Amino acid sequence: MRIRRLDLLRYGHFTDMSLKLPVGKSDFHIVFGPNEAGKSTALSAVEDLLFGIPIHSSYGFLHDYSNMRVGAVLENGADALEVVRRKGSKDTLLGHDGSPVPGGDSVLRPYLAGSDRTFYERMFSLDHTRLEAGGREILEAKDDVGQMLFSAGAGIGGLRERLNELAAEADGLWSPGRRAKHRKFSIAEDKLGSASKELREHTLSATKWRELKKTYEEAEETYDTIDKAITEATTTRTRLSRIRRVFRDVRRKQELDGLLNAIGGVIELPEDAAVLVAEAERNEAQIGTSIDTLREQLQRAEEELEKLTYDETILQRAVDIRQVCERRIEIRGEKADLPKREAELHAAENQLKGDAAELGWRDGDSGALIDRIPPRPKISVMRALLNQKGELESDVAGSTLLLDESRDQYAELKEKLAEAGEPVDVARLAIALKVNREQGDIVGRVRVAEQGLEISRKRVTRRLSALDPAVGDEAALTSISVPTRAKIQSQRDAQDAWQQQLKETQQQAISVRDELDGAIASLERVVRDEQVVSAEELRNARSHRDAVWQLVKREHIEGQPIPADLATQHKDEIENLTTAYESAVIRTDELTDRRFDHAEAVGRITEIKRKIGEQKTLLEQVNGRERTLVEEGQKLEADWVKLWAGAPFEPKEADTMLKWLDDRDEVVEAIEAREEAEGSLKSALGEDQAARQNLLAELAAIRVDAGSLEKDSLMTIVERAEKELRVHEAEADRKCQLEKGLDEANKLVTRRQRGLETAKRALGEWQEKWVAALEGLGLAASTAAEAVDAQIIIIDQMRETAGRINSLQHDRIEKIHRDVADFEKVVDGLVDIVAPDLTDAAADDAMATLETRLKEAERVQGLREKQHENIEVLKEQIETLRGQQRELASSISHLKQTADVDDNDKLKAAIELSDNQRALQTERQEIIDKLQQDGDGNSVEELEGECEGLVIDEVTAQEESLQAELDDLRGQQVEAADVRSQARQAFQAIGGGAAAAQAAAIKEEALTEMGEVAERYVRVKTSSILLQWAIDRYRREKQGPLLKRAGQLFQILTSGSFSSLRVDFDDQDKAHLTGVRPGEAVVPVSGMSTGTADQLYLSLRVASIEDYLGRADALPFVADDLFVNFDNDRAMAGFRLLGQLAESTQVLFFTHHQHLVDIAQEALGTSVHVVHLTETKPMMAS
Repeated sequence: MRIRRLDLLRYGHFTDMSLKLPVGKSDFHIVFGPNEAGKSTALSAVEDLLFGIPIHSSYGFLHDYSNMRVGAVLENGADALEVVRRKGSKDTLLGHDGSPVPGGDSVLRPYLAGSDRTFYERMFSLDHTRLEAGGREILEAKDDVGQMLFSAGAGIGGLRERLNELAAEADGLWSPGRRAKHRKFSIAEDKLGSASKELREHTLSATKWRELKKTYEEAEETYDTIDKAITEATTTRTRLSRIRRVFRDVRRKQELDGLLNAIGGVIELPEDAAVLVAEAERNEAQIGTSIDTLREQLQRAEEELEKLTYDETILQRAVDIRQVCERRIEIRGEKADLPKREAELHAAENQLKGDAAELGWRDGDSGALIDRIPPRPKISVMRALLNQKGELESDVAGSTLLLDESRDQYAELKEKLAEAGEPVDVARLAIALKVNREQGDIVGRVRVAEQGLEISRKRVTRRLSALDPAVGDEAALTSISVPTRAKIQSQRDAQDAWQQQLKETQQQAISVRDELDGAIASLERVVRDEQVVSAEELRNARSHRDAVWQLVKREHIEGQPIPADLATQHKDEIENLTTAYESAVIRTDELTDRRFDHAEAVGRITEIKRKIGEQKTLLEQVNGRERTLVEEGQKLEADWVKLWAGAPFEPKEADTMLKWLDDRDEVVEAIEAREEAEGSLKSALGEDQAARQNLLAELAAIRVDAGSLEKDSLMTIVERAEKELRVHEAEADRKCQLEKGLDEANKLVTRRQRGLETAKRALGEWQEKWVAALEGLGLAASTAAEAVDAQIIIIDQMRETAGRINSLQHDRIEKIHRDVADFEKVVDGLVDIVAPDLTDAAADDAMATLETRLKEAERVQGLREKQHENIEVLKEQIETLRGQQRELASSISHLKQTADVDDNDKLKAAIELSDNQRALQTERQEIIDKLQQDGDGNSVEELEGECEGLVIDEVTAQEESLQAELDDLRGQQVEAADVRSQARQAFQAIGGGAAAAQAAAIKEEALTEMGEVAERYVRVKTSSILLQWAIDRYRREKQGPLLKRAGQLFQILTSGSFSSLRVDFDDQDKAHLTGVRPGEAVVPVSGMSTGTADQLYLSLRVASIEDYLGRADALPFVADDLFVNFDNDRAMAGFRLLGQLAESTQVLFFTHHQHLVDIAQEALGTSVHVVHLTETKPMMAS
């Protein structure tokens, strides 16, 4: 599949833009655009077109999501399809008419060859970032061929990191080796053990639990009783302490209440009333004195104001007078400047007449001379002709000299051509050398084939000797009749299953034995610890009690003697039957109580005995299964030996023999590789011989002694042929250059002859223009060019002088006369208005006098205004003081009104009574505040009630007695707290709380965690094994053809710095990828530079793509600024590589960089097609 046209209809910042990608000799296209031109947008559009626009696309900033469209014309062989992709969740693929395509994305399946976006990005898309990352991964792989091939071929990065992550995660979960505390399984296992131990420790009998619980409750009750007594005593002591603290304050409050009641009703005045009265009297005296002083100052100021007078008319015209004064200064300067300007005018006129005399103009009037000055255009024409004169004369002289040189050169070339002979035809020799070059490095191939053969032979020997079990030689190895891998795996699975069953059976037997031993030990422990009374022991005790009772009854109740046999049988009891009977009764009752109390233990004993019987039966069954499995194992061993009956060795375990089969396959592969290497060497030697004969024949055809080269190497013959080719081609090139040079020299003579004629004709035309220009300036036609130049300078000077004369006459001198006359007229009018007494004075003197009078009037006016301000200030100050007098009177008038008095003395007496009452009230309030603070929240009335009728000394004695009682109770409380704490700890330690339940929960949690860790370990370990298996399988299947093609591409990319790639083996027979230099020097991947590693990754990627294209339909390969970090030589080699890929599939190279476009065009010529985003035309409306 390829893209014929990409339509950016409404996508990113594009609107109705079309990129045409026509088919050419090489399907290589460069999409170029500077920054912000839309290169990245166009690149993203390719994938969005083929696989759908993402939900959160970043290219909907200009067009709404609903309007986004990207289209294309796709080709697949002879078929073509035009589609448009819109953004949406369904029916996103449209036809050219805008309607959904029937079948949706299924119409693209023949074109996409079953690939999806992820596969396409990984296989057919590459940018410089992923290229560098691939190069780094190659270096980090440390010559691991499998990882390199899989990473580059599948386009999957980070394989080494992923394998390490999986290994680290698996090691953190569990390891079959040494147990480590950091592993999650070990952590959960320790947690399980701790929980099980704690659960056993917190499991006990019901009787013991009740006893400990009762002890704990009694201790708790004792502690609560003591605590309650302490609380009651503390309350009483607190009340007595409060009475002792407030007693004196309560008594003082009662005294103050009596004093306030005795004072009776007193009018309350403000606290600062006395201060206000004293301050008012003092301020009143000060204000009266100040008013008298200000009145005297006011009278003097009014008298001084009447004495100040001025001329108001002058002040009214003050602005006009100042303007005329300023004008007077300007006129005075102009009058002083007038004689100087008249002198300048006279000098300019004399200079004008002098310059005119040099030109021969004798007119006496300066005005007439100015009229004779020619206009500037005529002068410009004359200057241009002067400038052309030297150039035209130089053209004539130069053209004459060049014509002579050309004629001499033509004659010399003609002579050399006659001396040169006919060249030898070396076309066939050049063709032979070209054919040899196109065949590549034949000598290198011979050398590589020889080395490959040697390596293959060593590999066969090494791998044959590494077989375990060993086989004598190749023939025996290939002729052995061996079982199939499936049979071996089936046998291995059967053996593994048998071993697993046997192991499980043995473990079950051990477990059953442990359970049986534990049950027996548990039975013994219960019987020993619980002291259980058996039914037989209780029956014996009751029989003994009844027998003694019969003796007592017979002797003491019936009064009969005891028979001799009974006396002998009970000789110990006969001595004191009553005591013996009581002991028997007590013994029987004790056994009965013990059997009742230990009923639960009796039940456990019965259950344990039942379990012991079951475990014995189960143990017999397990032992039987183990004997059966042993017999099956013997049969499996016999079948395994029979399976390898045709082999000349004893078979080992199945896994070893599976590896032996893999090693045998590798030996067979090595033998086939050796045979292939022998064929390659034979083919390379044939190519070498054919190339030698062809070159020797062509050398002999051009009269070179070929016999002397028969024994030389192909490289020597090639160098001799290239030398002869260069010599003869140089001779042919020299004669061709002479012929070409002679033709060019003849053409040059003709051109220079025409040039000389043109120069002479231009000089004649100039002469005619020169004479006409002289007449226009009024100069003689015979005037020399040098003199004309000087006369033009004099004319320019006269024009400048004439301009200066005109400026002096009109702009300076006449203007001064006008200004003086205007000034005198203005002064006369002003004097008539403001100072008629100055009418006869000169204008300048009159203005000086007016300026003096104006200044004096303004001074007097300022003094009057200042005096007015002083008078107003004095009046305001007097009025302010009077206002203060009124405020003082008002400030104490309300006090008099409140106190109901009419003079200051009575007011002062009322203030004294008010202050005394306020002092008593303040002290009373302070005592109340203190009582509220010290009264523990009780009201003042409650405190007075508590203190009523008490003697303070008795209260103090009671408080000290209660303190001693409290100290004793607190000592008892400490002891009770210790007893309670010990009882609680004992109760909780044996399961009184939730410890047992928590331990059981932790145990279940640990079991769950162990199960989860085991499942996760299986998944992680399986993933690691499968990934490594995929890498190894890919290496086995693709190593040969992929490395061969990648080596050829690597040679192109490195410009011949490396000739090929090959796989070498170290001492452990581990494969490593190496690069081979033209001189057969070997460079491991770890020794390559970063840039070379990038090139190696690109070679492997392109080789993988070519391998894929060999078995699947083509898809466009997209490269994004792939060589932006390459130098020019590497970039050119990279473009040649992509050019070869473009012969198999379409290549789209997106770039921002113009120099990469230039390098690509230089490397691939016209076969590359460049699309400029900035020059692409919008689509025409259809």
